[in-house]
Amino acid sequence: MKKVILDVDTGSDDAIAIMMAVLSGKLDILGITVTWGNRPVEDCVENTLKVLELLGKRIPVYRGCPQAMVRYLTRQRNAALDKDGISITLDGEEYTVHPSSFPLPEPREKEQDEHACSFLVNTVKESKEKITLISVGPLTNLGMALRMCPEMKDHIEKIVIMGGGVHKGNITPCAEANFYHDPEAAKIVLESGIPCDVIPLNATHSAEISLDDAAELEATGKAAAVFAASLIRQRIDALEKMKAGNGYSDAIHDALAVASLLDDKVIETWETKAFDIDINGGAGDGALIIDDRMNAEAEFPVRFAMKANKEIFFDMMKEMLSR
Repeated sequence: MKKVILDVDTGSDDAIAIMMAVLSGKLDILGITVTWGNRPVEDCVENTLKVLELLGKRIPVYRGCPQAMVRYLTRQRNAALDKDGISITLDGEEYTVHPSSFPLPEPREKEQDEHACSFLVNTVKESKEKITLISVGPLTNLGMALRMCPEMKDHIEKIVIMGGGVHKGNITPCAEANFYHDPEAAKIVLESGIPCDVIPLNATHSAEISLDDAAELEATGKAAAVFAASLIRQRIDALEKMKAGNGYSDAIHDALAVASLLDDKVIETWETKAFDIDINGGAGDGALIIDDRMNAEAEFPVRFAMKANKEIFFDMMKEMLSR
């Protein structure tokens, strides 16, 4: 059992990622830290607790940072966003990719008193074996923890990250949402010297899950699979109404990050490249910049997933959520 800590901003794809991680039977989940991102941190904490309640699992949940380390101190850095990118209201009804509150029973468990960053530092430092971190939201909690205690990096096996896009964006033409929301934190984590597996938009969109796949999940009749199917349909519907999707399929970004740790065959193509994160506040703010020049040498142990195997990914999702 690999010891891991999940770091999430629980919206729809985070929920599916959490369910896969918990139901895989391959991970010893020491705790779940929650940050802001898809929704305010208090909503993300509540959604996380609801997912665990659905699964009947008791895993400690820690509330983390409610906003980015730096970026929102500079007001004009947000000028690129004319809408939030996750919701649209038509005829008085909201359609959203990430519900603010999941339609699930209220959780009986409560969040822990300890702050997520303190939990990360203390747990990682005190562990007798190295811990793997899985971060599928803005990297604020991890960036802050590494600023608090740089030496914790010696106790981390690797970090699996959903974030960035190679020549591809979603929240802006250049940037992916997790890196855009806290590019300084992304830069701190990726340049920490800790081995990182980054699952960018290139990989997640190469393995989109469809409405037909959602129907297969629902047909299993298992609670986790049925809930996942409803989230997938909601994502696809909302994105189509926002004119940001094809109406048939969508990437379930965070779930692919978990799948990549559980079975490395789900990623067909990895690339290790020189890179940077734009933190300068211009049109490319928050963008992952890959250096494709022939003489560019990778300075940090970071590899980027470029293509995933959709069949393996969906088979994993269906098998785990149907348990």
